[in-house]
Amino acid sequence: MKILICGKGGCGKSTVAALLALAMRKRDKQVFLVDADESNIGLYRMLGLDIPESLMDSLGGKEGFRNKTKTSGIMAGGSAQLFPNDLTVAGLPAGCIASRNGIRVMSIGKIHHFGEGCACPMGKLFRLVFASLRLAEGELVIVDTAAGVEHFGRSIDGHCDQVLCVVDPSYESIVMVKRVATLAKEAGLPVSVILNKWTPEVEKELADQFGDVAVIGRLPDNRSIFFNNLKGKPLDLEIPEMESICDAIGG
Repeated sequence: MKILICGKGGCGKSTVAALLALAMRKRDKQVFLVDADESNIGLYRMLGLDIPESLMDSLGGKEGFRNKTKTSGIMAGGSAQLFPNDLTVAGLPAGCIASRNGIRVMSIGKIHHFGEGCACPMGKLFRLVFASLRLAEGELVIVDTAAGVEHFGRSIDGHCDQVLCVVDPSYESIVMVKRVATLAKEAGLPVSVILNKWTPEVEKELADQFGDVAVIGRLPDNRSIFFNNLKGKPLDLEIPEMESICDAIGG
């Protein structure tokens, strides 16, 4: 199963992605967590990992990637591919994958320097990997996407099985859910919502804001999560609310 986690900036996508990975691993899933956000670098820290080389850097950076895709015919619309159709997690460069307690994590690429250009090559690289990746029984891919809906424009979402939209208590998050639901419907994908930093007062005010989009979990305004993130500590926490989310996903 391939799951994309999306939402507006600051809603808690990376936190939810890390907590979901930890919860699914406890259920004996083989979890592969993909960092597809070219800006945020916090995902590894949340899992107590050092940051390895990104996949883009392993290919020689943006310039190396452009040269490889031109050679393979991808840039010209050719049929050749940078990755085989039967690509597995084990077939990805080992130096790009960090692991802890059975959870494997890989970053597609990051913006490193002033003036280096846009993140479009990272999006293209991720689409190539994601489209080719084949999963074995019990494997689960969780993707922490960049903020917003650009990944829908790149058709990345067309290669996933579920879209989870993380919503914090803000008007912008509510608007984002509606945009994501519309785009997911166009892509023919199921979309559901995880409410983050939620309180009973917020529930009362916003209970009817999601239309027919299913709410599969509510994560409370947890001070332990807040302070671990504030101090840069791993999220080695017991979060009971994750169990119902895993159940809803099918973990």
